[in-house]
Amino acid sequence: MSDLLGIGLVILAICLFFSRSISKEALELLSAREKLRLNREFSRSGRFYPIPVLAGFAGYMAITYVHPAFSNPAFVVFIVFFLFFLVFTSIRVIGRMKSSGFPEAYIREYKQSRWIYNLGFVLCGAILIYELLKS
Repeated sequence: MSDLLGIGLVILAICLFFSRSISKEALELLSAREKLRLNREFSRSGRFYPIPVLAGFAGYMAITYVHPAFSNPAFVVFIVFFLFFLVFTSIRVIGRMKSSGFPEAYIREYKQSRWIYNLGFVLCGAILIYELLKS
């Protein structure tokens, strides 16, 4: 593993840590009733969340198996797909929270948490792609 990739993983870990701490603080802004409503509204949608990512990964594996020469471009496409999926999901969840009437202070903190989370993955993904294209 290159030093740059190690740095990318450290950046990802730091972003995940800060995102999680901001998210926990944001939950403190909600009443018990709002926490229950948040859980009810978003717990069902979480079980289908990994399906597009798993389908993308399965596609990457299939391309790598059938045409090994296309494994690097397929990996780049998979990483870009994953990053767009993260950002799209964040935007969708935030929009759903707004339309459901959750407090603006909570949404603001949650939004900050998600953008830090996404930033960590984007930076780590960019380093992965750079390392792949460099070699």
